[in-house]
Amino acid sequence: MATISRFPGREEDSDRDNMNFSQKLHLHKLRNLVVVLVCVSVIVVLATVLLVYYKNQLYTKITVTNSIERVSIETNSYVNNYGSIIVYSKDGVSCINEKGSVIWNMTYEMQNPILKRSSEYVGVGDYDGHKIYVVDSVGTVYEIDTTLPLRDFSVSKEGLVAAILEDSANSWVNVYNVKGEKIVEIKATMSKTGYPLCVAISGEVMAVSYLHVDSDVMKSGVTFYNFGGVGENVTDRIVSSYEYPDAVVPTLDFMDSDTLMALADNRLMFYEGSKIPKSTADILFAESVLGVYYGKTHVCLVSYDSSGEDKYKMDIYDTKGRKTGSYRYNMDFKDIVVGNGQVLIYNENECIMVDADGTEKYNNKFESPVLFVATTESAKRYLFVRQASIDVVKFE
Repeated sequence: MATISRFPGREEDSDRDNMNFSQKLHLHKLRNLVVVLVCVSVIVVLATVLLVYYKNQLYTKITVTNSIERVSIETNSYVNNYGSIIVYSKDGVSCINEKGSVIWNMTYEMQNPILKRSSEYVGVGDYDGHKIYVVDSVGTVYEIDTTLPLRDFSVSKEGLVAAILEDSANSWVNVYNVKGEKIVEIKATMSKTGYPLCVAISGEVMAVSYLHVDSDVMKSGVTFYNFGGVGENVTDRIVSSYEYPDAVVPTLDFMDSDTLMALADNRLMFYEGSKIPKSTADILFAESVLGVYYGKTHVCLVSYDSSGEDKYKMDIYDTKGRKTGSYRYNMDFKDIVVGNGQVLIYNENECIMVDADGTEKYNNKFESPVLFVATTESAKRYLFVRQASIDVVKFE
């Protein structure tokens, strides 16, 4: 009897093919997922190792990688411009990059020049004068005539200038564009607003510090104005305001586009918001502050060390008002520069570098005197202004 063999039909072949394809597709996806997870794990491990290495890395020397000769002028003042140096005096202003090239320069005649900058513009005005010169990143110069004596001003990255002015009877807080056109005018009186001490502007928001005296009681206020659509719906375009009894607020500055730092004689304040700024931190001082130093991400408050163990104490805060670290030291210092998550304390002969958490990374003397220090985009590289040169240096 013949054996009859049964062959699978087309439907069974199709089902088996579909099952094999699904299994292969699933295995392929699973294999790709495993590869991605392994790559991510490797990246995370490497990043963690590099972070730990960087945090624990101590520098032992400073190496000059490039040096540019310069003519020393004793009346020059210097400003850190995060990768370049702004040099100004009564006669003019210039911007020099780390290669020693003059990016732009401008001459003028001023008795008491005030310099303010943002990420895109630099402004120079003459205290008690009425001219403000604004220079953009490629060296284009704009002139603003306020017609009234200048007391303080601020320039935004959008090219707006907010200026505190005075005449014989009143104070004014005016806003100008780079064409010199007045677009906002606020009359400030002791009875209504108080006396304006300082101003800061960013985007469509302007902050003004006012000093009030009410029944022989002194207090300060930080008032925020919005010149965009939000401000159209509120009285005098005031979107928020904060008062501080027994305080004077002489310093306002936007650390980034929507974070304002305010310093009073008894407290440090932070505010956030690109439309309606709100108070995010209010830090009272336990001791008298000798100085405040800040960059884009951190603020350092220096006071005498009340414990008596060292001469100075520095407390470091981030833009949220959180204390990230403290550092105590004895070195008398000329200045402190903050940038790239690091703090450099220096005088002409020596310097100390610490992380934002207060960890010391370098403490040694310079080979030759240093007049001024500026940051660059690298955490290891700085610009040193010396008597006859500008040096690009690297911490190693």
